Amino acid sequence: MREISFIILLILLNLSVSSQSKVHGSIIDLHHDLKLSIAQGLKYLDNTQRKETILGSSFKGEWPTYMCLERSFFYLGSKKDIDDSNCFSVASTHNSLANIYLAFPEYDIIPNMLDLSFEKIMTYKNGNKFNFWNLLSPNRKLKKDDIISEQGLVRRPTNYNLKSKYINNAANIAEDADDTALGYSAIALRGKYKKDSSFTKSSISPIFEEYRDVNRNNRHWYNYINGNDHETGAYLTWLTTEYQFKNWNIIKVIGHNATFFLPFSECYPHAYKPYLPYGSNDLDGVVNANILSTLAFFDELNSEGVEQAIKFIEKKSKREKYDKVGIYYPNRYHFPYSVCKAYYNGVDKLESSIDYLLCYLKDKQNEDGSWSAKRSLNRKDKLQSTAYALSSLIYVGRYEELGTIKPIENAIDYLFRNSINNEQGTHWEGGVFFSGGTVIRNILTWKSDAYTTGIILEAFAHYRKHLEEKNSDLVNL
Repeated sequence: MREISFIILLILLNLSVSSQSKVHGSIIDLHHDLKLSIAQGLKYLDNTQRKETILGSSFKGEWPTYMCLERSFFYLGSKKDIDDSNCFSVASTHNSLANIYLAFPEYDIIPNMLDLSFEKIMTYKNGNKFNFWNLLSPNRKLKKDDIISEQGLVRRPTNYNLKSKYINNAANIAEDADDTALGYSAIALRGKYKKDSSFTKSSISPIFEEYRDVNRNNRHWYNYINGNDHETGAYLTWLTTEYQFKNWNIIKVIGHNATFFLPFSECYPHAYKPYLPYGSNDLDGVVNANILSTLAFFDELNSEGVEQAIKFIEKKSKREKYDKVGIYYPNRYHFPYSVCKAYYNGVDKLESSIDYLLCYLKDKQNEDGSWSAKRSLNRKDKLQSTAYALSSLIYVGRYEELGTIKPIENAIDYLFRNSINNEQGTHWEGGVFFSGGTVIRNILTWKSDAYTTGIILEAFAHYRKHLEEKNSDLVNL
């Protein structure tokens, strides 16, 4: 009887050890695959980063990004994908690389990419603000008496040929809070990886405090229709003065939008004057989250507007209409991504919003580990959606407590299966990360393989760090 009991005990112990070996083995495999993907992904980003400026075409330090017209549209032309330089794309990719390097300084391929991209980011700075586009010579006459080659500089797409005077003048946009936040985030991160605190000595909060949703004589029709937001105290998108009504009402706004082509309309752009789209400033949930992230980097979360922005984000998180929260961000997972990133960066008071977002993310994951955008957005945009949703779960952390390990690892597996591997390295096909907003938010979009790859690699790096912290033996593998 004792012999039988001993044999049974041995069998049980063997099963237990075997089970533990399998689990440990799967962790080793996952860790190995993450490391390989990160290394090969960085190789791709290094190979595709532009090392020289081609005058009038592309710029040193950036990565290929495409301005995509999904179908023919009035004033914009016919369906096309055109290479475009912009601050949002290069700053976002720089910031992903900086976070990877801060976690793993062993990746010595990164610093040169950071130096090149940071130099390019700074060219978008105008005074203490950043713009979306480069300051370039106009590619046509903008006034009747213009003399070609003697015109002033304007903001415009690099290669997308805008034909009419109207649309060229409308492209000459003012500085905005979103690119300004990303630019200053790049500055703060550079201070971290250079170990130089002087990068964050200046106060940046006054830049954003000046443009808030308080005491306004205007409101954006999109905000009115999709939430009736008014006097929220949250941050506005554009860092410029908006059109002033004596007595605002939605009927007047409709009238101005219906006569957008006439000089008296608030929507009308004037030559060589920075343009505020539609003449009305707007409230955007993604923009507010990005501002909070940047203020956290600069230790300025006691600034005016922070509490109001947090309340605005919480309201939008609770409603779950995430594809409408960001005027310029049609992907429903971009809002959770930006909010969870702000939380990760130190905006602790977003905790209530995080609870709503986590429930939403867990509920919306597909069986194959992916997440999907609406059908109308880039054929459901599964890769981009998954990049955002996975990053959101990883930014929040506390994986065991929140039960997110399985959703995270299923998403990682989906991304492994859908990577593109060639002689340049590993990358993922870029989805929609930005749009023209409002009526063209699903028509005029921006995509970049580098942007999407950067986000995925950063998520992989954070999860690699988690695995190594839980299993110290992995560090030496």
